[in-house]
Amino acid sequence: MTAVWLGASPFIFGVQSDVTILWGDFSIALSIAALAGLSYWRPTRHAHLLTLLVAVGLVLWGRFANTPAPPAHQNHIVIGLFLMMIAIIPNDASMPPRVWQVPPPK
Repeated sequence: MTAVWLGASPFIFGVQSDVTILWGDFSIALSIAALAGLSYWRPTRHAHLLTLLVAVGLVLWGRFANTPAPPAHQNHIVIGLFLMMIAIIPNDASMPPRVWQVPPPK
């Protein structure tokens, strides 16, 4: 949902005429969605940690693009901070520990 919000935000903040922000938001939203999807595939289950790099990039872009930051860049900062908070949570955080789980019958 964060990727959907970031993809829609240029239209919400009225900056769709700025090609840099428009395509930047679209490409970052696509990378967030791809990393989230990859994190549910067993071989790439730690892909969600790469979201931290995307989040840091968003915060830096939002902070240093313009001073003072317009609402579209303030949105980048907030999304980046939000992604930093949730990127460190593993996908199976709501599951009980493996030692508590009953092994599947053979």
